[in-house]
Amino acid sequence: MKSQKFFVYRHPEFHRRIEQDVQRYDKTDYDDIVAVIPYRSSKFPQEHDYNRRRPSEDWDYIRYDHSITQESFSGEVPDVVLDILEIATATFAADKAVSREIDIDEEKIDDSLLETRNIKLQIPVLSPELATEEVEQLYSEMVSHMTRDIVEYEFHHIESIESVEQVSTQSDIDAVGLLSDGLDSAAGIYHNKSEGIDAVHTTIDYGQGVKSKAENIAGQAGVDHRAYRVKSDRSREYTQFSRGLLHLSFAVSEALAVGTDEIHCFENGIMARFLILSDGWMTTRTVSPQFLAYFNGILSNVLEQPLKVENPFRDLTKTEITEKIPDKEIVKQTVSCPHSRWAKGKNCGLCIPCLVRNVGIIASSHEIAFDELSEYNALLEADFEEQSLDFDVSEEGLNPSASSPEVFFKGVAEIAFFCRRVLEDSPRQLASEYSELLDEPIFYQHHRFAENFVDALGKVASENPTVRTLLPDS
Repeated sequence: MKSQKFFVYRHPEFHRRIEQDVQRYDKTDYDDIVAVIPYRSSKFPQEHDYNRRRPSEDWDYIRYDHSITQESFSGEVPDVVLDILEIATATFAADKAVSREIDIDEEKIDDSLLETRNIKLQIPVLSPELATEEVEQLYSEMVSHMTRDIVEYEFHHIESIESVEQVSTQSDIDAVGLLSDGLDSAAGIYHNKSEGIDAVHTTIDYGQGVKSKAENIAGQAGVDHRAYRVKSDRSREYTQFSRGLLHLSFAVSEALAVGTDEIHCFENGIMARFLILSDGWMTTRTVSPQFLAYFNGILSNVLEQPLKVENPFRDLTKTEITEKIPDKEIVKQTVSCPHSRWAKGKNCGLCIPCLVRNVGIIASSHEIAFDELSEYNALLEADFEEQSLDFDVSEEGLNPSASSPEVFFKGVAEIAFFCRRVLEDSPRQLASEYSELLDEPIFYQHHRFAENFVDALGKVASENPTVRTLLPDS
């Protein structure tokens, strides 16, 4: 197990507010540093005097544009917001800094595993509400659940000479909605519109072209959104499972700034719960019910005004949320793939999120050609009887543990097996393997997903008859 300990060197705004020197690190223990620093350019004069150079060449560092947060709060960012944002950005930087080994067994892909890492973060904070054992434990359990690692936090309260307190406000805004470039968050815009929810939309721009794609979706949907900038310039690890914490933390900032008590993160319940694959390591847990429960527990401990994160799509399938989008051109341009940088900015078509996305779209009423769904048209071009693909992706730079023919064939076979069982067996028959299916709404959600899956593969079979090997005999 890899083990690494980081001291978090805070943003200059933090140091401006405190009256004492913070011991940067214990050389015998926390000998690695994550530094949170400003962008090189800023709209706000408060940042003009900050040293924009990296504090040390040996440190891992992450930039975030504090000036955007200042603008949201008219220059008065509460201490707790500053802390929450920098806990999230430092976590993201540490997640990317510590590489994990991946043991891929091509002969028996079920035995492939992600190595568990042990990451410890020591972070000075301005808010005494954060520096408690309960909140440390909540953060540790939440991020460990999300990343499949052991992540531990130590928060140390530092007295300040200039404190910005929380101010309880209330506005006519009903919710903050998270907007990425994905299918689910695009559907979230239309969900809010249909429900009469007046929402502001927030995008976290951490690279990969998310901002420009989200801007296009927002423009076509006719909504405004604010994009927060984060950039980690040194990366050894690609999985970035902690990005969900990044998204929700900035959404908290936006919600407190506009004075609403609700945050919407949109993820269809099949991917949020992810009961399908036996190992499940090929997807994230960024919107799992357990993750949201942890995060809401933190908010109730540290905020003075009520604020809650909800997933309005937790009981829907991918097909059902796709139907919320009226324009198929918006559906086509969404990117739900976490590996798009290896697929020319498109959905790769080989990973599990792409498989669930493509099945959801094919089963919907949107008539989109199969070859427009993703960079690789694996459903159309695979020979499911021979377990082979006509195209070679070995030289394309794709990640063999998450977006490869081996992952694709394993995923589609196991999902097909799961769907067959859900369609044929009762919840009690499935309970020993999938205890959550004893919950009637969750069972029927997965039953609908199974119907969507069979429907989609039935359509694919008209052009690729070998896919029939995955369908129930009936």
